[in-house]
Amino acid sequence: MNDERRRKELADFLRSRRSRVSPVEMGLQVEQSRRRTKGLRREEVSSLSGISLPWYTALEQGRDIHVSEQVLESLVRTLRLNSGERNHLLLLANPSPLLQSNSDDAVPPSLQKILDRMGTYPAYIMDRRWNVIAMNQITDTLCRDFSRDPELGKNILWRVFAVEESKLRIANWEKVASMMVAHFRSRFAFYMNDSWYQELAEKLMDRSEEFRTLWERHDVSDSFEGEQIIRLPETELLTFQYHTFKISESSDYAMRVFTPVSEENKVQVLEDMLEADRRGAGWLIQPNGG
Repeated sequence: MNDERRRKELADFLRSRRSRVSPVEMGLQVEQSRRRTKGLRREEVSSLSGISLPWYTALEQGRDIHVSEQVLESLVRTLRLNSGERNHLLLLANPSPLLQSNSDDAVPPSLQKILDRMGTYPAYIMDRRWNVIAMNQITDTLCRDFSRDPELGKNILWRVFAVEESKLRIANWEKVASMMVAHFRSRFAFYMNDSWYQELAEKLMDRSEEFRTLWERHDVSDSFEGEQIIRLPETELLTFQYHTFKISESSDYAMRVFTPVSEENKVQVLEDMLEADRRGAGWLIQPNGG
């Protein structure tokens, strides 16, 4: 892992979490009208956590210092971190070497068969960089020839922010985008020694103001499930719950499956779309659902 980049990520993360905590929440008597600092001050964090101010300041400045687990747990409590944020903090502060995994791009035919048997349940397999490397037919139909996109076009984070048709297709785009960036930030810390993550983040910051705003919030998440609402033909909406499953301990691949949770007649629309796709008729998302 790039130590200098990791320390900067840790410093930025601590500052972002510190700014969220109100001193009143922590039982501190302060005059809000005279404060220029958003959230807690550094000296308040150090006092509440039982650590010295120079030491905490050095940590926020990205200096190379050793951090004990006891100190980190004190910061977790003071900054009111949730479980995903706690894991992110521990990873940035005391990274562990990653086990070598099998990164062969070939997807076993047996996994493709599983995807194909999903029918009207969209499903795909992605690698550790969130590139889709296999999918079933309904996924390709919903995403308008996903399989023919160039390499970057197969990256699900890139599609959500940089492909306009994908943005129009997701009715709850703001929520989905926010969750994806928070999850990607967690993966970014985990694979910080892979320069590809930094390069993708930089490309997205150049391409999308929305991504840049979310990225600078330093939100993290370790959730592998959520809700996505897709615009179907003739302005219909279909809600999916998605779940992500790691395929094996020796592989970086994961399978994401979208389960329809709406009325049966809307699920029928997916079957009609598949049939139309087989006939070569196809369909098109119109801007603003029109």
